[in-house]
Amino acid sequence: MNRTKNIFFKLKKLIPDYAIVPIASMLILNAVVFWGTRFITDKMTHYDLSGIMDYHIPFVSIFIIPYILAFAQWIVGYIVIARQSEEYCNRVMGGEIISKLIVGIIFIMFPTIMLREEVLGKDIFSRAVDLLYKLDAPTNLFPSIHCLESYICMKSALEIQGIDKKYRITMVVMSLLVFMSTVFIKQHVILDIFGAVIVAEAGRLIMDFLYAKSSASFEKRGKII
Repeated sequence: MNRTKNIFFKLKKLIPDYAIVPIASMLILNAVVFWGTRFITDKMTHYDLSGIMDYHIPFVSIFIIPYILAFAQWIVGYIVIARQSEEYCNRVMGGEIISKLIVGIIFIMFPTIMLREEVLGKDIFSRAVDLLYKLDAPTNLFPSIHCLESYICMKSALEIQGIDKKYRITMVVMSLLVFMSTVFIKQHVILDIFGAVIVAEAGRLIMDFLYAKSSASFEKRGKII
């Protein structure tokens, strides 16, 4: 119990109060979109977006490492985003929430699936991939949420002013490895990566537009008063 309290207080120090609701909302929506939509699309026709290039990409089990490390990247990335400012945090989280809503619509309107080959290797990395396959069905692939999250962390690392150069490089390299991992362990196809980037950008653009519009409206009302 004391250990749980200590973890809670440490997180509270890392994440400002204003960021708790936006981040929690994003995480809840993520779970609803990824897992919840499967109940709706379970009996629907699913489409395989595998292209010629996807069939030529070899299975490389060691890429399970960056695929799993992506979760650590997101934790660090969102803590950094949250600590910048309330405005920046709300804009990034708001953009991601919009992106997840778009993803949810795509998952329902255009369900995707892919065929996975049997994992024959007995090494630790192959076994980890085999476990992943058993835990995660090959559906809800386009766009890749894995790539979407890493792209948002990378984009923020590149646009935040005065951030450490090593952090920027780490986020870029890590995101590229995550992108590669999704196709090398046959968890996604190439189009899923491009879809993730496009949806992430669309969510942010919509959020920035709404923010600019609301700010202009607020300034106008202030002048009238």
